[in-house]
Amino acid sequence: MFQEALDNFAVDGFTHAFKDAFKLLPVGDLPLSVCCQHSGNIDENSIVVTILSSAETEKIVQLKIGIFFQEVLVGCACSDDSSQAMIYENGYCELTAEINKTTALISFS
Repeated sequence: MFQEALDNFAVDGFTHAFKDAFKLLPVGDLPLSVCCQHSGNIDENSIVVTILSSAETEKIVQLKIGIFFQEVLVGCACSDDSSQAMIYENGYCELTAEINKTTALISFS
């Protein structure tokens, strides 16, 4: 999944290729629940990733990433105002990610 990002690690295309591949990950595969302050329900369309730092070894590319997201707070529409039924709370999480150079798979720690 991250092969194109690995192919572009030493050139300018890495960030773009990484973000494109990251968008394809299911929300359930991201360990964002540790950063949630409320419901733990994350709006998958709100996820934006930023690369904070990177390092390369023989076997992996290690990244420190920041992830911005919105947590969905489900409420009550007691006043028949549907805009109050769902509220979004901004969230942020920093994670360490490793891309295996052999398999091009990502893991988080």
